[in-house]
Amino acid sequence: MQAERKMPSFGRAGLILLLSMVIFSGMSYRWLSSYYMVEVEDKIEAQMKKWSPPTGQVKPPASCTCPAKSYDLAGSIPTANREDIQKRRAEEYKKHQARTSSILNTLLFAPSNSPLQYPIQGFTVRPLVPTLIPGLALHRVQRSSYKVSLQVTKGVLSLGSQSGAQSVEGVGKKLLVLEKLSLEELNKLLAKVTYTIPVYHIHTGDLVHFSFELHEAVFPIAIRQPTVPVLFDMGTKISDQVTVTTKTFLRYKQLKVLIRSLRQFYKDVVLIVADDSFTPEKITEENVLQYIMPGGQGWFAGRTLAVSQVTTKYFLWVDDDFLFTEKTKIEDLVEVMETTPELDVVGGSVTGNQFYFSIAYEEGDGVTGGCMDRKSNKKFQSLPNYPQCSIVNGVVNFFLARTDAVNRVRFDPKLKRVAHSEFFMDGLGQLMVASCGHVSIGHQPRGANAQYGRFRHPGKGDEQYKLQLHYYKNHLQCIHYG
Repeated sequence: MQAERKMPSFGRAGLILLLSMVIFSGMSYRWLSSYYMVEVEDKIEAQMKKWSPPTGQVKPPASCTCPAKSYDLAGSIPTANREDIQKRRAEEYKKHQARTSSILNTLLFAPSNSPLQYPIQGFTVRPLVPTLIPGLALHRVQRSSYKVSLQVTKGVLSLGSQSGAQSVEGVGKKLLVLEKLSLEELNKLLAKVTYTIPVYHIHTGDLVHFSFELHEAVFPIAIRQPTVPVLFDMGTKISDQVTVTTKTFLRYKQLKVLIRSLRQFYKDVVLIVADDSFTPEKITEENVLQYIMPGGQGWFAGRTLAVSQVTTKYFLWVDDDFLFTEKTKIEDLVEVMETTPELDVVGGSVTGNQFYFSIAYEEGDGVTGGCMDRKSNKKFQSLPNYPQCSIVNGVVNFFLARTDAVNRVRFDPKLKRVAHSEFFMDGLGQLMVASCGHVSIGHQPRGANAQYGRFRHPGKGDEQYKLQLHYYKNHLQCIHYG
């Protein structure tokens, strides 16, 4: 029997040593590789963080430039009162900004290659109501443990369920910290995070800072009290849909012609008349509602009164010396409005004059005031399905309008005789306006009316007052009529 060959003891020990070195080398390589990759990744993340644009506005707003031949509105203020008025205007503007500005207007940048998932738009909460923040998650990272934080300014953060509370800090506070060994468990916690604003506010917002290591994202929360719909029953007849409104002053002859022409085409449509004549004459026509005002209160005061009494979805504004014709198709204007629910006002033409204008407006730096340029006969784009209609900012003094929309803007009663464009200036950004050429109204022949003429044409004082009103009320430094 052949004797068994024995391995030298040195050889066996060497083999064990060699195998140990291989195993250790492999473990060391994996550990060093993992450590090195994490270190490199963190360095890259730090560099990307340094390159990321900051949140907030890139640069402060600059003062606007007034167009050539603009009215210098500050110059319309008497020198003796100018400093005091400027001071009061600045204080009032601060209050306006506090009322109308929002943290949701903050300029935010989405971080590139971020592992953070979060809602970027459409997340709205009701005041005082805890609401789950949808879509929170962490992705594409491997760590031995995971720690994220969320921080808000106005509200508080909590968890819908208190499971895993031992790895949570800051429940019910503005800073919430979550930590888990497992990515899956962390994401389960993130899916339970709620936001609550503890005070009642109907229209505001908050920003959430969502952080993981060197990654940070900021996303908005809109805080809104839902509004109650106010709907109008359109009925089946034009008289259920539209009220005609007008303002009269010392022109009863023209008013009666207007009423006769209206009744020729629309027997049952209600006409509301705001009357500030010094010696009122009672109108006894059927379906005519006459509201007597103190004498000489002015055009816009009369407009505001007339529109405030409208009960239909729409009102048609006409002057008291207009004339309804076969081309005055109220139904056609209603069709345009009903087909395009975004519209608030749609104008027609007066004896072929389809006057309309656009408004170029810059807010400026908030100190000197804004710049406004009214451009006559300038329009934007055609209205879909109605090539004879175009989007504009203001229209002629014959228009159909949504009653609730106009009541929100209102005709300023401070303007008595020099007024029309001013309503659309006040409504800029609030009213969607169109001008259509396929519906028109006539105009009565101009007759002599000496008493009316003395009040019809404004004096220099009226023009000066209007400029002063633009300076203070609209926070403008200049205005140009082109």
